[in-house]
Amino acid sequence: MSSFSNLLDLKPLSGFDWSCFNGNIATAISYFGNDYLHAFQQSWTFSRFDQHDLPYHSLGQETYTYEEILKYANVDSMLHRNIALPDALHKIHQELEAGRPVLVKCDAFSCPWFPDNYHTLHNTHFFIIVDYDPQTDVFSCTDVSYMTHNYKQSVADFSQGFLNEVMTFSPTTRTAHTEKIDIDSLLLNIAKTNLGLQPQSYSIFDSMRTFADRFEECYQLAVTEMNQFDLDAANKLHLELLYIIQARMQFLRWLEHYADTENANIQRIRAAFEQSIKSWSIVRMMYLKLYEPKSNKEHIFNTLPEKIKAIAAMEEDIAYTILHMEQMRVLNLKLSPAHTSIR
Repeated sequence: MSSFSNLLDLKPLSGFDWSCFNGNIATAISYFGNDYLHAFQQSWTFSRFDQHDLPYHSLGQETYTYEEILKYANVDSMLHRNIALPDALHKIHQELEAGRPVLVKCDAFSCPWFPDNYHTLHNTHFFIIVDYDPQTDVFSCTDVSYMTHNYKQSVADFSQGFLNEVMTFSPTTRTAHTEKIDIDSLLLNIAKTNLGLQPQSYSIFDSMRTFADRFEECYQLAVTEMNQFDLDAANKLHLELLYIIQARMQFLRWLEHYADTENANIQRIRAAFEQSIKSWSIVRMMYLKLYEPKSNKEHIFNTLPEKIKAIAAMEEDIAYTILHMEQMRVLNLKLSPAHTSIR
């Protein structure tokens, strides 16, 4: 391989840690621009949590897919399945030389940025290659897991762990996404839906409070499954909490990117969402502490439900604030000189 003139400065997107496929897809797509954020327009959400059902998937679901991210970003992708290692290395070389990141599928056994798992645990993992140095025969890698940025991996390690899949990206030849977004209307629609004011909608805040009331039952179920050595099932609640956070973080980025920065009302909404994200992050970290041997589980059990209810109240207040903003805007429009002169 030859050397490349520019290292692709591709930082992992905040909030996607451990969401290795969609998170790395979104990170790779973000290199081509911010249009991918359109996929997160509806991401202020909390799925229905029923009184008489306890499936993990009814907590905080990912509300987008990588296909949606690709569509809104106007980026095409190609998944090269069952590709042999020499062909994969050649393909990676071509893409890097063209200035494009490459998503690869490998065994975590060969990822040196996994300090606890490196050379001890076999697990399918995705990450992004952003550069190659022929002097040292080393790749530079970006990965949302452990929030890795330009981490060095030898081609020998990569070759040992490569699982015969590569995804490449290129700007689409389709017509660019040019839909005009009315942020005020979008926020109003989401607020009404989440408050249960739209047809066939329900209050996500009631759902959050129900979840808080039954949190200990959820945890006990997770412990039971973990004691049965089903670690994947035990981690599902952790991942659901992560999805809540990452969806809100990307929705906040969407607001920051597309909103009028001089709009005081939008600034208030952004600040409120930022506090919501911080609060959900605390909930997630407290949940993870339940798995620490010396953690004060009784304190966490007593604290977490109240924190979740406090977040529900905070986000419910955001929704009502948006409704109030809309009412004031309509009133101001009716009282404006232009409106009265027409009458």
